[in-house]
Amino acid sequence: MNGNRSAQSKPDHGETDGKPRPGLADLRAQHDNLEHLIEARQRQLGVDHPDLANDLRDLGRLSHELGDVMDAQAQLRRALALHTETFGAEHPEAATDINHIGLILHDIGDLEGAYAAFERALAIDESALGQTHPSVGRDANNLGGVLRDMGDGFSARQALDWALTIYTEALGSDHPTTRSVARNRAMLG
Repeated sequence: MNGNRSAQSKPDHGETDGKPRPGLADLRAQHDNLEHLIEARQRQLGVDHPDLANDLRDLGRLSHELGDVMDAQAQLRRALALHTETFGAEHPEAATDINHIGLILHDIGDLEGAYAAFERALAIDESALGQTHPSVGRDANNLGGVLRDMGDGFSARQALDWALTIYTEALGSDHPTTRSVARNRAMLG
């Protein structure tokens, strides 16, 4: 947790879907296994093959969970470059990479960078998928968290209300992701 959030609880990004988080040893093993898989696939396909993009994203997410933000950013930026080259800059795959980069920026205290990333991901997903898609809910939830940490409670409530509406309609009120967003909204009163 960074200094910007010491007096506040960390936002719940709702990515575990109610499953217990793996332990550090399990995360390290997953990371190492995926790293070896990517190395083998790079030898087979080439280092810039588009089929590597999702694996690189997953490696970046694992690195982030392990606290290695430099590696996480590097892997996610590689994934974003491959997804952008393959699908274009306005594709939901690019938005997912940008969203994950925003999570890292938020966690290290770069609130302006996180805000820009979440706004960009939201714009891409909303344009490509529509206003009620769960990916838009994810982006709105993450945007709401950074707005809260920036001190804009009004805009944070709006973003979280939007995310909560999307998830309630798409997943139901008892789904772990919906409950996660509801907790984020409740933090704002």
